[in-house]
Amino acid sequence: MKNRWLVTLLLVCTAAVGPRMIAGPDVPGEAVNTIRAETIKAQMYFLSADALGGRDSGSHEGRIAANYIAADFMRLGLKPVGDNGTYFQNFDLVKARLDKENTSLRSTIHGVEKTFQIDHDFFYFYTEGNRSIDTTGPLEFLGYGINAPEYGYNDFNGVNLHGKIAMTLSREPQASDADSKFKGRWDTIHSYFWLKAEQVRKAGASALLIVKENTPRRPRRVASAPTDSEAGPWTQDALAGSLWDIPIFVIIPEVANELLAPSGKTIESLQASIDRTLQPQSFEVADVTVSARKALKDIRVIPTRNVVGLLEGSDPKLKDEAAVVSAHYDHVGTQGGRIYHGADDNASGVIAVMDVAEAFVEGNVRPKRSVLFIAYEAEERALLGSGYYIEHPIVPLQKTVANLNMDMIGRDETSATWSTTADQNGNSVNIVGSLYSPDLRRIIERSNQKIGLKLDFKTDGNDPENWFARSDHFWFATKSVPMVLFNTGEHPDYHTENDTWDRIDYPKMEKIVRLIFLTTEQLTDSGPRPAFTP
Repeated sequence: MKNRWLVTLLLVCTAAVGPRMIAGPDVPGEAVNTIRAETIKAQMYFLSADALGGRDSGSHEGRIAANYIAADFMRLGLKPVGDNGTYFQNFDLVKARLDKENTSLRSTIHGVEKTFQIDHDFFYFYTEGNRSIDTTGPLEFLGYGINAPEYGYNDFNGVNLHGKIAMTLSREPQASDADSKFKGRWDTIHSYFWLKAEQVRKAGASALLIVKENTPRRPRRVASAPTDSEAGPWTQDALAGSLWDIPIFVIIPEVANELLAPSGKTIESLQASIDRTLQPQSFEVADVTVSARKALKDIRVIPTRNVVGLLEGSDPKLKDEAAVVSAHYDHVGTQGGRIYHGADDNASGVIAVMDVAEAFVEGNVRPKRSVLFIAYEAEERALLGSGYYIEHPIVPLQKTVANLNMDMIGRDETSATWSTTADQNGNSVNIVGSLYSPDLRRIIERSNQKIGLKLDFKTDGNDPENWFARSDHFWFATKSVPMVLFNTGEHPDYHTENDTWDRIDYPKMEKIVRLIFLTTEQLTDSGPRPAFTP
């Protein structure tokens, strides 16, 4: 009965978004009207239905969602640029569970051994490779673990990390200082784990210890129902390959100071000195050996895929360049018997991808540059789908004009961090990451003159909720590609079973999707490409 109902619903929603008798407008101002709240609602009803089970990464229901998106790309006549002439870019997802009993952190200081307690002294960082590893080596204090040539700062300079256990501070030098040499209170790409851990691994370290911050950056969020992390334990997901494939533990400052004791220094004094002088202070800690063991169980490999379709440009000289319009289609599935529907997060973004493509095709808008439409898998599992794409790009990154990424664009922000309520944000959308491309910001602002949304750039001044690193646009920033995230912020239903189709603000979402279409059209005309500002 469930399958019969699902087929019926799929047919209903396909009919709702199927070809319509449109006169074929030839200007973007008319084509934008093909984006309609009624269509968005029908698509949302399907993608966040109970039968889709929350679209967990690598799940059967997730594959149904991917097929639905691919079918829409096929209907529109987008070029299949995935593997073997399909709309799918395939990759393997490795799932496992942490074996806590056999995961350990130990030290030997002046010949004296000590074993630290998991979930008290140290915490397993869920984002890392899925291979059990047991390693022992000398301890290297590596400052913030950052190499930022644009700021003349490099913790790796003169350091040989091969076979060592690296210890780093969280974030970046002078973080939260409005006069920081980096970008004031706003954290740059170097602050975030996604880049930091991989640079440490590539430099040869056999494990990474990240010192936990003492002070939370944001108030505790009050959810409307149990969140996915409260409902049940997640699996540990990773890409098949070497990405982050070392033991990575978060340690409390007290443990960091125990390990640093032979040097006569503390984590607090080292951080203060680096922040004051902006001079790296990396050093090997004498007479200290650290053993880090991560143990995994129930390991299995699941084939999965991103969904990709290309609208080819009309200009022979420019069609090799492309704007990337993207969102992730996965959510967190069913946990503890609760279906996490993922309407706002992120059926809303995927629908924007599909409807922007439809506006180009049914609106008869022929961009000079190409547009690559991507629906990523496994964003909720540490940006893995976009992480795979960025290392296997379909459009070469040097030919990628910009990335417009959408993640949660269907609600009104209610946030203790910003002391805002939903009624204050009824016509607002956050634009995240434009500090890296003022040119792109100007294009968005110009496009918005026809839409009339309030564009909120607050996270470009301070980003305590870490939106800049919480979605798939982040990888493009690490490759110096202009990018932004369109987002309407957190709300009490975020990552709960209450993120449902009937709570979406459809008229507002219609306006946001129209803005994204007009911005994409501007990016793909014959004007100059937006620059990336390091």
